[in-house]
Amino acid sequence: MDIDVVYTWVDGSDLQYIDTWNAYSKRKKDRNPERYRDSFELMRFSMRSLELYFPTFRNLYIVTARPQIPKWIDLSDERVHIIHHDQIIEAEYLPTFNSNVIESFLHKIPGISEHFLYLNDDHLFGAACSLNRFYHEGNYQVYNTFFGENLSWRLYDGHKDIIGLGLIEHNPVFINKTYWEAAFQLFPEKTHQTRSSKFRRDIDFFPLKLYRYYLLKYHREKCEPISLLKLLSYHRFYKLTNDLKKQKRVVSKLKKIRPEFYCLNDDMKGLPNPAVVSLIQNYLDEAYPSPSSFERSY
Repeated sequence: MDIDVVYTWVDGSDLQYIDTWNAYSKRKKDRNPERYRDSFELMRFSMRSLELYFPTFRNLYIVTARPQIPKWIDLSDERVHIIHHDQIIEAEYLPTFNSNVIESFLHKIPGISEHFLYLNDDHLFGAACSLNRFYHEGNYQVYNTFFGENLSWRLYDGHKDIIGLGLIEHNPVFINKTYWEAAFQLFPEKTHQTRSSKFRRDIDFFPLKLYRYYLLKYHREKCEPISLLKLLSYHRFYKLTNDLKKQKRVVSKLKKIRPEFYCLNDDMKGLPNPAVVSLIQNYLDEAYPSPSSFERSY
């Protein structure tokens, strides 16, 4: 099976991007810096972890706004492909600053394999991880349900899962391209409404929830729902806050547990604590010291 890897990424420091973003934003929530800034160049370290712990993939695709390209990426590597939004997203929905919109078009990436692994730039691997974590003996491993349910009222971005367990949804997702496209065809009007939102809205379809719903409703015989307890045995989700003492505990746990994959989610509000930034940067430098083959040599 050919497996490609897809990242979505944005350079939140790009002044041209910021100007366009400000021209369209109407709410304070639209300008949430946590969704755009990159205090740690996390995708660089994510790629290092990917090559180290999940090396069995074919091509690497980075989906971003034109004309952005990560300054450290080596475009001479034939496996690396920069995909700008206008290559996959219909013109009526551009520009977009909404991750729900961007994700809904991932199946349009030219040349993408039928099965691909999708990661946000804050997803990292912490130990050796095999394809079996995502696709085992012909079954899709379906994460983030309580009891294998496919409840339609859980499809939306703003839906709050019981006792907040929806937070665990920050993990790599193994995608069947055909099924991904079909999921958005279930509800064409709602899909159009979501794609028309320049910024994320609570009423948007949340693509990863919609895909999970589709798999469990229409292809249940090919799915293996994974319990939360089992998922926690090899995955972790951490919010990076400005509380230095708390973040020291996070780093300590990561070093001790070494989860197969985990997420470091920016929750540092408007002004990141420099001490926390330094702590996390030092951890990343220590955990992933060797450049990946996708990085330019200076």
